[in-house]
Amino acid sequence: MKVTVQNKNGLNKDLKVLVDRKTLEKYLNEKYEEVSKTVQLKGFRPGKVPKEVLKRQFGKAIYGEVLDKVLKETTTKAITDNNIKPAGQPKIDLKSFGEDKDLEYIISVTELPKIDLKQIENIKADEYEVTIESKEIDNRISEIAKNQKNFVDVDPAKVANEGDLVAFDYKATVDGNDFKG
Repeated sequence: MKVTVQNKNGLNKDLKVLVDRKTLEKYLNEKYEEVSKTVQLKGFRPGKVPKEVLKRQFGKAIYGEVLDKVLKETTTKAITDNNIKPAGQPKIDLKSFGEDKDLEYIISVTELPKIDLKQIENIKADEYEVTIESKEIDNRISEIAKNQKNFVDVDPAKVANEGDLVAFDYKATVDGNDFKG
């Protein structure tokens, strides 16, 4: 695997990754062996299906799985080997791929900025003296109390007032038949 890092504007980087055909073939052969052991095709004993038959029947699906696995592994390796800490999900742009070709793709990634922390003792900040009148405190407390009401059950014979929460059951009929509402 070859990786070339290209710095873009700001914190953006492009990593050009080239995975040679032999590495892909190794992954493909491993996957074909794995599938061969588990697949059951008519006319073949379990575990004895030839690679060519598997390729004909499952080739695209197997290649897709292998490509996905190789992309995940090589992307992670390329990013960690180049000490890049991504700020988000990297974008992958496939340039060339195929069973008899090298895999070439570009990883576009935004790197987390490097922040030098200074000693907190050296940072100066303005101090403000804030005074709050007790009237403001009382107003805010009554606002919170009004918005956080706790409802309590009362005598059912009591007449409801404005602001009360009323829960009731009812029965309705349409043309003499019960109606659920």
